[in-house]
Amino acid sequence: MNRITGGIMALLCCFSIGAAADDGDLPPTGRSRFDYLIGNAPVPYPLSRLIARIRSQLEASGDGLSPFKITLIPLGRSLRRSVAAPDFFHYPSVVAAVDGNSKAGYTPLHDQLFLGYNERAESVEIISYNEQAGRFEFQVVRDYRAGAQPKTYYASRALCLACHQNNAPIFSRPLWDETPANPAIASRLKATGRDFYGIPLSGTDISSAIDAAAERANMFQVWLQIWREACSNACRAQWLDAALAYAMSGNLPEADELKFADLEMRWTKIWPQGLSIPGSSIPNRDPFANVVEPHIKSNAVLSHPLAELAQLAYIPAQFEPLNPRPPLQRWTTPDKTRLVAGLAGLLNKADVQAFDQALVTHTKAQPQTLSLPCRFTRKPGRVVFNCATPDVQLSGVFQSTGSNLSGQIDRLQEGRAKTALDLTLSGRMTKAGQIELIPKRGASWARLSDGRRWSRLQLDTLRADQGSATLTLIDDYAAVRSVLPRLPLMTASIFDGSRALAELQAALGMDKREVLTRETLANKLPPAKLEIVAPRKLSGSATRFLQYCGPCHGSTTNFPPNFLHGDDATVNARLDHCAERIFYRLSMWHVAEAKRGKTTMPPTPALAAYGFDETSWASSAPLADLIEAARQRIVNQGGQPDAVLTRSFEQLRSCLPATIQ
Repeated sequence: MNRITGGIMALLCCFSIGAAADDGDLPPTGRSRFDYLIGNAPVPYPLSRLIARIRSQLEASGDGLSPFKITLIPLGRSLRRSVAAPDFFHYPSVVAAVDGNSKAGYTPLHDQLFLGYNERAESVEIISYNEQAGRFEFQVVRDYRAGAQPKTYYASRALCLACHQNNAPIFSRPLWDETPANPAIASRLKATGRDFYGIPLSGTDISSAIDAAAERANMFQVWLQIWREACSNACRAQWLDAALAYAMSGNLPEADELKFADLEMRWTKIWPQGLSIPGSSIPNRDPFANVVEPHIKSNAVLSHPLAELAQLAYIPAQFEPLNPRPPLQRWTTPDKTRLVAGLAGLLNKADVQAFDQALVTHTKAQPQTLSLPCRFTRKPGRVVFNCATPDVQLSGVFQSTGSNLSGQIDRLQEGRAKTALDLTLSGRMTKAGQIELIPKRGASWARLSDGRRWSRLQLDTLRADQGSATLTLIDDYAAVRSVLPRLPLMTASIFDGSRALAELQAALGMDKREVLTRETLANKLPPAKLEIVAPRKLSGSATRFLQYCGPCHGSTTNFPPNFLHGDDATVNARLDHCAERIFYRLSMWHVAEAKRGKTTMPPTPALAAYGFDETSWASSAPLADLIEAARQRIVNQGGQPDAVLTRSFEQLRSCLPATIQ
């Protein structure tokens, strides 16, 4: 088997490794997160070094899991799923997603970097976000092996989007039976004795986290579409106001508090049937569902009979990621709290924290003090306090450690403005017996949901169980709210989180050094490149196949079968060899969907590029011409086209000669 054959998993199923590309495959502006991650250095090899590079730039997760979630898929649904055959379990594909936050000074990766790797493919495939272009980019690292110089290219979007129909990553629904969450998969992987690049055999927790990251990533286009099509400049300012206040405070306002200018009216006008919300999930598939699984006792069982391998690798039509996926739901009205949380997700946590600190340093605002009566309950080693007026409620606990005090806030609410529930307290007791505490939210200042900063808490215990609290609030966020409508971003068609914070810093007269970071890094990156296939002149029906099948099957590698790669004689010989399978897949357009043995070709998502939908294509002259051309090639070789459709697709002659598979 040719080892340079590509191959990946359900998450990254449809990459081009050398398919003919156009300018739309390169970023129209900006660069991918992966480009910023790697910079102008070679992609680290082996995979364990690349994993270490990514992890070194991420903050530790609060859930005890790595912020870089990785699993193994030996029997996935990639177009190049056969690359590891027959050693599927010895060379499983690696699927990874970042769902943690980046450290300060590093490129944001949270829900914005997904990658896949297969050792036999000698390639890494990447989906990563480009916030300036407002889209995910598709890339491949070629020559990823010992002794080689890895090369990074942008991939053909036409091919990628056949599976990645929302321009974003995809992943299986629960119970994720293609991963080690399935005991049968885990057992066979364990029996190989390999350490799989230091990746542990994970359960449903890792698969669930990858699935959730893919779902959030698929919503990026929803937020951008609403920003672009339904939100006026005033609406955008109000939306960003609420999103930034949420990112800084950690507390979502109630839906009825959110006022987005004319959004509801524009919504119903633009989307009278509701806005389609895409889904990232493909059906769960258990490769062993129709296979009698032997009990695994030793490595000996890893030498699978070819019949069993065929069963394991076979993808029934209903499980193909090429199938069009209907919307998850339709929003007939805007879900404002989800809009706020979604836009906040496009703001980098480290950048928000830096902006928060800059706001405290550079903005002057008069403090507001609130006094509340309190009741104190003394317990072993700690003091619980509850303070309230008709308009303000405060509760929490503090304890002493030597001369220092620490504690937590359970609740602070003034009117409808609230703080998050993860606030901590630190401070001391003064000589006068007052308790002075500073509330913080992680590394950031504590803020209410309306953006006001809570700078200090003073507790006075007049008696053992009674006293008072004095809160100091500073509305430095009012300065943000005043300049938001004037930002140039409010007239831009693409929401760019880094640009939003940079423009805010400039408008408020803050230090601009951080603003220049992205532009400085971009100027140091190597040029974005495509892997180009040289144009070729073909004769006869080969020219028609090239027109409709070339984006997927004209690549330099054998998965998906590249029967359209090579000179005229080579291509026509390969078309003859693949004629049965081509005829079968084309003929599926005339078979009821529920009865199809395989998905149609070309796949439904590709039809729009040729000006067709499913109905018009099924009755079109180009499809009839392609079917007839494939039929004639079968006849010319002494075959019977009608008999082809009575057989299982997997029983048909392979698409490429065995000598080049």
